[in-house]
Amino acid sequence: MFIKAFNKDLKGYGGFQFAVGETYTTEQEHPWDWFHYGDKASTTLCFYHKPDSRFCEVQPLGKIYKMRQRDCIRITAHSSNSLKIVRELSRDEVYAMLLQENCPWWLTNCLMPPFEVMAQYGNRIRGKWVIGEIIKDRDDFTLEQKYALLPKKYHAKARYHDMTLSIIKLHQQRAGA
Repeated sequence: MFIKAFNKDLKGYGGFQFAVGETYTTEQEHPWDWFHYGDKASTTLCFYHKPDSRFCEVQPLGKIYKMRQRDCIRITAHSSNSLKIVRELSRDEVYAMLLQENCPWWLTNCLMPPFEVMAQYGNRIRGKWVIGEIIKDRDDFTLEQKYALLPKKYHAKARYHDMTLSIIKLHQQRAGA
């Protein structure tokens, strides 16, 4: 299966509008100007890593060019001068693919998946940067969920951060009242 990622409006690079079920062809000569896609969800996530990104299964129909590059991780991207957008993938399908591919936690976290998805990473969550993301950036997680993801030595930092946020929210409520 090949996958292409888009912004929230199903637009690609340069604002090119796509639609599910349609086939697109370009007369451009250079493969860098063709339609890009990946053989893994993590490849496409490197290019469209916002929480509202959308992902589709695609079928290359024309000439195919294989590109190896190293963006956020080592990837193999592809381009084709003719590409059919087969179907949009559900968020659950994308999460399952990322887990199966062993996509790095920090890259999957760009999509802001629910706790149940991130908990599947288990002891693969490591590194101070990742720990900081859990503590500071994932305010959608409860303190108990953060404890479940974090090594025990970081529980006090998570508790302190959550208490600080509670105090700030309380002051904002009082100031607005």
